[in-house]
Amino acid sequence: MSRRFSAAGIHLLISAFVGALAALVVFLIWYPPPYNAIAGGLSLFTLLVTVDVILGPALTAVAASPAKPMKELRRDLMVIVAVQLAAFAYGMHTNAAARPVYVSFEVDRLRVVSAADIEPDLLPQAPPDLRTLPWFGPERIAAVKPADPAERIRSVELGLAGFDLSMIPGNWREYRTEAHTAWSVARPLTHLIQRYPQVNSKAAEIAAATGRPTDALRFLPLMSRTAVWTAVLKGPDADIVGYLPVDGFL
Repeated sequence: MSRRFSAAGIHLLISAFVGALAALVVFLIWYPPPYNAIAGGLSLFTLLVTVDVILGPALTAVAASPAKPMKELRRDLMVIVAVQLAAFAYGMHTNAAARPVYVSFEVDRLRVVSAADIEPDLLPQAPPDLRTLPWFGPERIAAVKPADPAERIRSVELGLAGFDLSMIPGNWREYRTEAHTAWSVARPLTHLIQRYPQVNSKAAEIAAATGRPTDALRFLPLMSRTAVWTAVLKGPDADIVGYLPVDGFL
């Protein structure tokens, strides 16, 4: 049994170290807070750790039979490690593909756009500065409705098919060009607090950090495929200064 425990223990330590490095990449670079919760990064990474970090050492414990010759044990361990590395690579690829790349203002809300939401072939249609998807957390952009009537009809058709305005690179604009519109359609933060009194203290913290009173701030709903939160804005440039874990659609 000592052979099983020692082999599984060493494998677990190595797996945990690799998992910790992966966690730094996922939660500090690809899914910085609060996007680990908003964009589903936490659930994806939990699945990766459960399958990879735990299952690998468990298989090693099964394979490391005291009666097994060392040559066979090495062969079995190589197979286990190869399968574990393949599963780990696939898991990290999935996390990378689902990473949030943009927080896009569209009409009356903010939408979290992931890399997987965007067709790579359409990226050349985006403005020159937005044709490369970010790797270090989501950046702010705006998405506008097409000016051409035919393109507007196509945009509606794409929306019905599940491709929202912000998922079409040809609609993208620099956030600053639409910041005034975002600020004008945003609603006073005090209205949200009236609807959700439980966020009053957190809203006060956000306001204090900005050096402005709560009634000087506004909010917009913040949507992803898995959640609806609220983004707190500071005028006049509609800068995002905080997040609240409540539905911003009132």
